[in-house]
Amino acid sequence: MLLLVNGPPGVGKSTVARRWADDHPRSLVVEVDELRTGLGGWAGDDGSRLLARDLAVDLITSHLGRGYDVVVPQYLGRPEFRDRLRVLASELGVAFVEVCLVAPVEVSVGRFRLRRAELAGTSHPEADLADEHVEHAVAVAVARLSASSGVEVDASGDPEATYRVLCRALSGVG
Repeated sequence: MLLLVNGPPGVGKSTVARRWADDHPRSLVVEVDELRTGLGGWAGDDGSRLLARDLAVDLITSHLGRGYDVVVPQYLGRPEFRDRLRVLASELGVAFVEVCLVAPVEVSVGRFRLRRAELAGTSHPEADLADEHVEHAVAVAVARLSASSGVEVDASGDPEATYRVLCRALSGVG
């Protein structure tokens, strides 16, 4: 299965994806932002976004081809990469499932601010966002996700509760 965990910044996508992988041996979590920040000069190169996505597709293709699940925790407010993943899964004959983690905006904003604090001093796309812009960035993400076709999963509780809701939502899929 190719599992896309979508949602606004700070909602818990990476945490839930890692939790899923912990329970599914040999599953691979593909973090597009980690691939991007691993590229030399990424911060000054807008092309690094697309290159990181291409690298992610290469990893996903290889791992799914070996018969293992892949989880992609990534905010996707526009459909292009989501559609690319959906087509890839179809070509490889595996299930494609998108879940969208949702929580009240204030919960996501609080979590996003905590994440940014953890990233302080590091080279990461989220670390560069000024604190006064966090609430707006989360609100924009939520608005863009309102048209998402994914299964909504309540992420307002703790990570373990969110993981249990995710498992119930995905029972029988894949």
